[in-house]
Amino acid sequence: MNVDNHAQPSSTGQPATLKEIMRSLYKTGLDGLPIATEPPDLDPQVAAATVAMLRKVSSNTQEQLGMAELDEATIRSRDGARLACRCLAAGGQDMILIAIVPPGRYYRRATSRAIRQIKQLLS
Repeated sequence: MNVDNHAQPSSTGQPATLKEIMRSLYKTGLDGLPIATEPPDLDPQVAAATVAMLRKVSSNTQEQLGMAELDEATIRSRDGARLACRCLAAGGQDMILIAIVPPGRYYRRATSRAIRQIKQLLS
């Protein structure tokens, strides 16, 4: 797996690194947090704490309520901004992609594309 921030895109035009996938997500107007951060000024400790909390909540939700595997959890602020958390498994690991979504923006298509690219990159 290539995680170099300065890697060239693959010959297929697909992102070659996790950082490139997150940068592409950022260009759609969403800030991504957990796997790699984009923009770079996001605090990685906050991202790590958020992911840990969400893993615990999703695990408890499944166990306590008997729900199927979690696909998405969303936290919405009063101004309409959202913290969208999408679960995925790639490269033998469970991960959470977190995007900060500005008010009025759609995120599902952009995060679904990022998830497909991450799975392809890590497979």
